[in-house]
Amino acid sequence: MSLQRRVMLTFAAGAALVSLVLALSVYTVTRTYLTDQREQSVTRQANADAAFVDSRLRAPHAVPRTILEDLDPPTGTMALLRVDGRWHASEPGIGQDILPAELWPAGDVGFGTAAPVDIAGEPYLAVRHTLDAEVDFYEVAPLRELRSTLDVVHRVLVVCAVVATLGAALVGFWASRRLLRPLHQLASTAVQVADGDLDTRVPASRDRELTLIGDSVNRMVDSLQERIERERRFFGDVSHELRTPLTTLVTAVGVLNRYRDALPGRGDQALDLVETEVNHLHRLLEHLLALARAEAGLHQDEPETVSLGELLRNVLTDSGRPAELLTVRADTVVRGRKLALERAFVNLVDNADRHGGGLTGVTTGSDGARAVVFIDDSGPGVPEADRETIFERFTTGRSGRGATAGTGLGLALVAETLVAHGGDVRCVDRPGGGARMVVTLPAVAAEQDPP
Repeated sequence: MSLQRRVMLTFAAGAALVSLVLALSVYTVTRTYLTDQREQSVTRQANADAAFVDSRLRAPHAVPRTILEDLDPPTGTMALLRVDGRWHASEPGIGQDILPAELWPAGDVGFGTAAPVDIAGEPYLAVRHTLDAEVDFYEVAPLRELRSTLDVVHRVLVVCAVVATLGAALVGFWASRRLLRPLHQLASTAVQVADGDLDTRVPASRDRELTLIGDSVNRMVDSLQERIERERRFFGDVSHELRTPLTTLVTAVGVLNRYRDALPGRGDQALDLVETEVNHLHRLLEHLLALARAEAGLHQDEPETVSLGELLRNVLTDSGRPAELLTVRADTVVRGRKLALERAFVNLVDNADRHGGGLTGVTTGSDGARAVVFIDDSGPGVPEADRETIFERFTTGRSGRGATAGTGLGLALVAETLVAHGGDVRCVDRPGGGARMVVTLPAVAAEQDPP
């Protein structure tokens, strides 16, 4: 889950928890208060009605039913009277069976107790008043209005809690966007710097904390840019200083080769060793300079659309290999630096010849939106444990892969070049024996023109 969603959920969960606690507290306090008020009101009314009934019963020839009919209780309120064991009701069809057991006659003169009772699914409050040992007055008042009021309060509190939660989520969304906007700017700047745009800087902010972070990042980029400039100058100086003596050595070996017949046997062997090591040093220097140029961002050409079939055909013919080794299943087009891609494929075919027993074929095709190239050799293959380490710097193959020692940089340069182009390279077994280098690159439309 993203940070923005976590912030939103935190705000929403916090608001929901607070709203729940407040809603429960308000509902509990409101229900207790309204219930107490209603009970007091019913009790006062029952006391007044009990006093009226008591005074009428003391009159000679009092009739209990007539007394109940003369009562004027609130709407929906029912009254019952027990006199000498006989029950009388203010409404027909009701009797002592509607009363809760705790309010049945107890024999104590005076106000008894009040208890809730459910009649036909409706809430009521029953109050007992004992007038004497043989007379009990009951009044049963409805609580429908109280329940309706509490239901309204409950719905209002639920709606308020939901609205508060949604509002907090919106506030969290706004706050997270405001909080993450500078971080997105930092991330965008870091990505552009990582892609080589060292002139990108974090924009200024009005927030003091963010300004401190932005200034720190900008200072870091400034320092990085200065260091890269120093490395580029160092690269130029080193390349010049190394090329000059190496060129002299190559020239000297060439001169000695012209007089090889005049050399004694051991001198001839020594010249072979020197020539081999000079050539090895020359390849090593070329690879080192290529890696240094790639890391320093010093490219010899600009990105363009390249036909892989044409590029591979040129690689084979320019290196003196027969073009028949190439099989074009689909002439895919990629975008990249042509010279760097050529160097990468030259290293792969050279590796197949030097360390893989000889190049047997190059196949290019497509796999969905990606271009695929297979470089096959006829050697013993690469052990599975070494299939990733061979692309590391200064890693040379085991003796089983060939007798000629490599620089340990050719495949590393291939891997870095392909990664810089959005692709990759891996080593697998070739059907029928040998090793197969599988190169994948993002394909583009063949008709696309370079910008």
